[in-house]
Amino acid sequence: MKITRKIFVILALLLLVAGCDKAGGTEGVETINAKGIQDLIDSNRGRVIMVNFWATWCPPCRAEIPELIELRKKFSDDDLVMIGVSVDADSSAVNDFMKNTQQFNYPIYFAADDVGSYFRIKSIPRTLLYDPHGKRVFDKEGSYPGAMFENYIKKLLKDR
Repeated sequence: MKITRKIFVILALLLLVAGCDKAGGTEGVETINAKGIQDLIDSNRGRVIMVNFWATWCPPCRAEIPELIELRKKFSDDDLVMIGVSVDADSSAVNDFMKNTQQFNYPIYFAADDVGSYFRIKSIPRTLLYDPHGKRVFDKEGSYPGAMFENYIKKLLKDR
């Protein structure tokens, strides 16, 4: 019985340390490939999905982040799934950016090599919106005001 208890305590401590390490952000931003993004879209039917492609070096991308953060606050998790996908050259730039800027209230991923070609990214920022049925209904390059997205999302939710 004592050995079982010791093993349990050791495992609990290992899980606690691993959990603290991840919460501290030492592992950095997670990489996502095109299939991962598509799986996320497919698995969230019934919700509006927003995918925003951006980079840390892109001034319009950086300018729209505060509006996207405010937009995220206006909808429940049951209504809106929002992700940011960085197309930076390497994930260290994204990690540094996230440590030194305001807190994101939506997940940020680092794009794997296949994302650019799969989504045909030619320019950023680029935002995609999918309706609750999983159909892409908005696909635009450039920065847009949060109020425009808010109105569009409300319409998509009303029509679901």
